[in-house]
Amino acid sequence: MIKNIIVLFFFSFTTLIFAQKRSLAHKDYDLWKNITDTKISRTGKLIVSVIETSTKRGDGYIEIYNTSNNKKFSFFNGFDSSITNDESFVIFKRRPKYEKVRKERKKKIKKEKQSKDDLFIYDVKNNRIFDSIIRVSSYKIPEASDGWLVIEKFKNKKTQENDKEKDTLKTKDTVKTKLGKAFQQKYALVYDLRTGTKDTIFQIKNFVLSEKGDRFYYTKKNQKKKEKDVGVFEYDIVSGSKVVIDTTKYLYDKLSVDKKGLQFCYIAAKDSTHVDSLQFELFYFKDKKLKTLVDTNDKNLRESWELSRGDNPFFSESGNRLYFYSKPKATYERDTTLLEDEIPQVDVWNWKDKMIQPEQNSKYEESKDKGYISYYNTEDESVVHLQDDQLDELIFDKNKEQKLIIGASGNPYEIKRSWYFPWTRDYYVIDTYSGQKQLALTNVALDPILSPDGRYAVYYDIFQKNWFSLELASLKKTNLTGKLKVAFYDEDDDHPMLPYPYGFGGFDKDGNTLLFDKFDIWKVSLSGEMRPINITASGRKKNIEYRTQMLDAENQNNASYNKDELLISGFDKISKASGLYVLENNKLVEKIKPTKFYINRYQKAKEGELFTFRKQNFNTFEDLHFTDNGFEASTQITDVNPQKEDFKWGSAELFSWKAYDGKKLEGIIYKPEDFDPSKKYPLITYFYEKRSDSYRNFYTPRPSASIVNPSFLVSNGYIMFVPDIVYEDGKPGPSAYNCIVSGVEALEKLGYIDSQNMGIQGQSWGGYQVAYLVTVTNKFKAAMAGAPVSNMTSAYGGIRWKSGLSRAFQYERTQSRIGKNLWEGFDLYIENSPLFGIPKIETPLLMMHNDNDGAVPYYQGIEMFMGMRRLQKPAWLLVYNDEAHNLKKEKNRQDLSIRMMQFFDHYLKGEPAPKWMTKGVNRVDKGKYLGYDLEETPSETSKIIPSSN
Repeated sequence: MIKNIIVLFFFSFTTLIFAQKRSLAHKDYDLWKNITDTKISRTGKLIVSVIETSTKRGDGYIEIYNTSNNKKFSFFNGFDSSITNDESFVIFKRRPKYEKVRKERKKKIKKEKQSKDDLFIYDVKNNRIFDSIIRVSSYKIPEASDGWLVIEKFKNKKTQENDKEKDTLKTKDTVKTKLGKAFQQKYALVYDLRTGTKDTIFQIKNFVLSEKGDRFYYTKKNQKKKEKDVGVFEYDIVSGSKVVIDTTKYLYDKLSVDKKGLQFCYIAAKDSTHVDSLQFELFYFKDKKLKTLVDTNDKNLRESWELSRGDNPFFSESGNRLYFYSKPKATYERDTTLLEDEIPQVDVWNWKDKMIQPEQNSKYEESKDKGYISYYNTEDESVVHLQDDQLDELIFDKNKEQKLIIGASGNPYEIKRSWYFPWTRDYYVIDTYSGQKQLALTNVALDPILSPDGRYAVYYDIFQKNWFSLELASLKKTNLTGKLKVAFYDEDDDHPMLPYPYGFGGFDKDGNTLLFDKFDIWKVSLSGEMRPINITASGRKKNIEYRTQMLDAENQNNASYNKDELLISGFDKISKASGLYVLENNKLVEKIKPTKFYINRYQKAKEGELFTFRKQNFNTFEDLHFTDNGFEASTQITDVNPQKEDFKWGSAELFSWKAYDGKKLEGIIYKPEDFDPSKKYPLITYFYEKRSDSYRNFYTPRPSASIVNPSFLVSNGYIMFVPDIVYEDGKPGPSAYNCIVSGVEALEKLGYIDSQNMGIQGQSWGGYQVAYLVTVTNKFKAAMAGAPVSNMTSAYGGIRWKSGLSRAFQYERTQSRIGKNLWEGFDLYIENSPLFGIPKIETPLLMMHNDNDGAVPYYQGIEMFMGMRRLQKPAWLLVYNDEAHNLKKEKNRQDLSIRMMQFFDHYLKGEPAPKWMTKGVNRVDKGKYLGYDLEETPSETSKIIPSSN
């Protein structure tokens, strides 16, 4: 009896808790926030986090956490933060209130008169705002020197308007607000952080700060249209003096300074005779002397070359090299007698073109000013040309002055890029002292990686499926992994192409390379003289994927350490939980035990042993944690979404089954929080390749760019299923059926799925599979496909418009997995195309395909829709104007989320249909009537429900 009373009490209590929570609604999206930026100060004393609404429709805040005293400072709408090198100040901007900006836009106030960002200076020692400045455009602080910053301000408004914009903390903007002509355009402030004093630079155009020095350089411009720049200047922080460098040129651009601030360069054009074809020269300033390095008479250039305006010149770390860009001169014989409207506008496609016209068009902006690297030796004043127009890029450390570097050329393989993958290039070793190059590697798919000492490059040969080292001086190649009995290529890859490697883990502190197999990490000497060592050893046995961390932003190819012990993350392939380890005396020592979380996004203080990381699972938002004691303990320092406790949520479970062909597969089941196994739940199945490793991911409720949201679905009483898919070459459609439908049927056997109310949803490759599945099974009552390929025969010859690439390589080699060209595999292209199976469709299909889709041609969705319309199959097509493959605009994401859920709610929950489904939205009503309102009578909804269902 007592036991029954306890059970009854517990049931009543939990029912009360669930009753107090509510389901997520579309209006709740703006409540959810994300950590969009995290910065750690030099030694780890300060951690600065920017928290913003995930939809950008609302206000956020900035949090400054002091690890030395555990104090936290929060400020409304703060973002764009910087921490001074001495850790004394945090500089950040503050956005205007969201609603204020929204009202201004609604009133159609001109952009220049709308509210602007303000700048705030936080005093760390006193835990308070030190100063604030309104209407700030941008700011910069030196990376490794202290006490000052430069602030770019918008032109001032009337004094009374400034007064209204004072901060609620009653901080004062000490900038004069006189409305002299100089203040009626952008200007800059040189701000002294020690005293709060400011110096003003009027007519500011651009400025560049040195990393370590006490000076900066800037250009000035008269803001009236078509007037030339005023000049280029040097500012000395110590004395406050401004030195004129030059005022004789028409335009100044591409400023660059060395790390100490002692050398400065820029490019400039003499006059404006032809603004669309300005001729630039390169100038170098040192010791108060200005020197022309490159002029319009080809000084220090190759014959018939000119300076490129496309990229910034830059100095090496020592300042001994000034790198700059030039390009071959383009000369045209134009008929100057023709008027503009007499010149034909035509794209000439040639079968011998290395790059097809759409790709040329896609890359036009970067190609027209593409430059090739040379350098000026600031000590002996020599010039060395490193790159010619046959080399696509150089691979080298821009801070170091390496004798030997790598140059890449894809020229021999450009044409076959349209149908072949992986794309390959040839690689040359370049002597930077002479500029001479030697061909070292041919037909290589992945870029070589230079060793820290500059003696070797390590690279993966995709044809031999092994890692090699290349000794740069001798061009000697050494197979580093060929004698090992484990595979270093992706053994599970199911594309009809050569597999990629598991990965490169960086260089250790002794200069060895660290390479990944499926589970473990191998230490390999670049000379090949030392036998490779499996430093993790137990990964394959324990089914744990071990990987190094590379956290040094300045040396991105170096593995990271904690107190001289190699830092290694672990991912349990069975439980999908994350752990962290260090290699101590050649043995793995556990620092974070794999439990129920996915841990990632590690960051490290530049000069300390403080680390931050994010920790999440389906029920836990990825808040920020830090440790400064060797991971012996950690502290959570953000609580971004406390409102989660107000909503019904759910749970995630791993699920395994056997596909029809006997393969063992994994998937994820998401269930409602108040799940009752005795009930029947509507099911939505979503899929995209393999997703089971994301089992412990948190999903922020937010408007959809293209797919269903797990958190939203379970909060609203759905079960969601995400099955892994494996493929057989030439059978992408049947492979999807083999994995997805077998998984759904296995799930049905558990007893809590309402088999009469099941739907499917997918986007892009998943959208294709949705469209295919409804042609071969009537198991699903409703289906939604985003950007689906419907006709592989027409898609094969199409273009990926964003990149300008042919789509053929995708079908022959990559995701579409046909494995043959259209003529060799014609039957496969027909059999796998949903378009030809439309007569068999009985499932209502909602599609989204946007008119600016740069990945899947928009006409693919139209072909599917028109076929279903012709055969009078229930179909809807949502076309978001000027939108890409996945929706970018929040208003459109909100709209898709509403329509997609109305569609599924109608078919899978029996709710009334919205009028956009029953009556459509006429073009005349577009933008005025959305059609969200629901039908009231069953007779209206019955019009769109096929009798076969």
